[in-house]
Amino acid sequence: MKSIYIAIIVTTIIYGPRFYKFLKEKVHKIPKARFEEQLTAFKELGYTFNKNMDKDDLLSLYNKEDYEAEPYSLLYLGWAEIADTKDKPISNNCWHFDYESIENEGDYVAIIKNIERISDGQLNFTNVQDNIDFDNETAWVSFDINGTHYKYDLTFDNDWADHTLFENIQELAEKHNTTGKFTVYPLGQSVIFDFMTEAELEQFKKTTKLAPEWL
Repeated sequence: MKSIYIAIIVTTIIYGPRFYKFLKEKVHKIPKARFEEQLTAFKELGYTFNKNMDKDDLLSLYNKEDYEAEPYSLLYLGWAEIADTKDKPISNNCWHFDYESIENEGDYVAIIKNIERISDGQLNFTNVQDNIDFDNETAWVSFDINGTHYKYDLTFDNDWADHTLFENIQELAEKHNTTGKFTVYPLGQSVIFDFMTEAELEQFKKTTKLAPEWL
């Protein structure tokens, strides 16, 4: 136990100043804004509620004070979430994904369906199948797009998703000349995936002071 305390103290001494600098340079640049102001800004950026969803579903996840304490970043997460009481996505503009979520066969199929959902109708996957063999530690996913069949053998890493699948999907978006491309906003072991044109990404950054990157 003593060694753990020593490790924590040493880590704090080494990385504490860097972490403070990060907060000072990055977080403090995001201006304070009321919840309603943030909501309006996202709507002006094109974010819309799914059917039977509204701002109350956002407020069921976090309260106004939480959203205002972490302006734009927490609301961006809210848009990407599943509504607590309705078990459906609040919006189809973006999607919150935890990389540590491969637990059952069909989980990669769900990933593909969510990617399709946020692609603004520009990527349509059919015949989506996967196989996750926990005994033999293998996994793959396959699907068709525009009559072409794709199958990807995936790296098995317990319940962690293979991030190269998303890179492959981005390549398919480029191959099929979609007007938008996928972006990623890291949140530790999870991310927010989005689908934007270059102009939309620049406006998003300007409005929110957040910095998603191309996938």
